[in-house]
Amino acid sequence: MAIQSRNSSLRNMVKTQYGEQQHMGAAYGPYGQMTQAPQVQTMTIDNVIVRTVALVGATFVAALVTFGLVAEGIQTGDSASLGTASMLSIVGTVISLGVIIFSMFKPVTNPFVAFAYAIGQGFVLGGVSAVFEARFEGIVVNALVATILVFFGMLALYKFRILKNSPVFTKVMVGAGFGIFGLLMVNLVAGLFGVNLGLFAPAGGDPNALQWIIAIGITLWAAFSFILDFDMIEWSANNGAPKKYAWAGAFGLTAGLIFLYWNLLRLLSYFQGE
Repeated sequence: MAIQSRNSSLRNMVKTQYGEQQHMGAAYGPYGQMTQAPQVQTMTIDNVIVRTVALVGATFVAALVTFGLVAEGIQTGDSASLGTASMLSIVGTVISLGVIIFSMFKPVTNPFVAFAYAIGQGFVLGGVSAVFEARFEGIVVNALVATILVFFGMLALYKFRILKNSPVFTKVMVGAGFGIFGLLMVNLVAGLFGVNLGLFAPAGGDPNALQWIIAIGITLWAAFSFILDFDMIEWSANNGAPKKYAWAGAFGLTAGLIFLYWNLLRLLSYFQGE
């Protein structure tokens, strides 16, 4: 949800940067006497694609580490493996949560920060996925396939202009995004104090109507939020945004894919209710 919450602020920064480039020549004196102005490389959609693949790859590799540790711990009863996976998951949660909060106020254009988020989320994803897989065989593959299909489905809808971004759409999505983030944070804090708010059903439990509505609603938001990502990336590339903003686009797509996977994994587990 990180990139969606800062779509407008990123555009404003890109506009400011673009305006600075237009007036840069004035600082170098009259024609024939000025030195060569610095050249600012602009981002392209290919830049974003390459960086997104790298971040998703880092997430996948990190996930394999904790997935293997948890799977081994469950099968053999090795507490050391489970302890290591738990430690990595806690560290990953703290790092990724910190980056998400940071990204709400400033675009993530630093590759080290982007990779820290990707790897941190990978540690958490792997451990949780292994637990779900141990209980519901095949659910992880189904969630991965569903994530890929939804992503490319939304990309096709945007590319063929079946779905378009608009000021109203942006306001609704950003507002809903902050609401969802607040809901998740309240649920997380309550959980730390041992309070169950009943917003999400346990894996394999029997979800009530409210829990179904929340799970489906958040999953739909995660899917439609890609429209904001695609629009921001296309707009930035077409308007000469500095190349460093390719990391912001890649971070947004990676965060969106991870968030979508989380929610699809939960939603699929609801269908396994006993």
